[in-house]
Amino acid sequence: MGRPPVDSEQLNLRIQRDALNGIDAFAAEQDDTPSRTEAVRRIIRDWLIGHGYLENPPDKEDAN
Repeated sequence: MGRPPVDSEQLNLRIQRDALNGIDAFAAEQDDTPSRTEAVRRIIRDWLIGHGYLENPPDKEDAN
């Protein structure tokens, strides 16, 4: 099944061990324990929103 189709591009990169350890720690703290790839997506998205490069989408609960 995997992720639903989205407008995206594949990105391949190497990450140093200390950063991988941080990614793994982040993932372990999440309720759904995402894969490393999903954890990186979330970390990047949160950083982009936090620094004003990406608009914060409204909460799903706010739509009701």
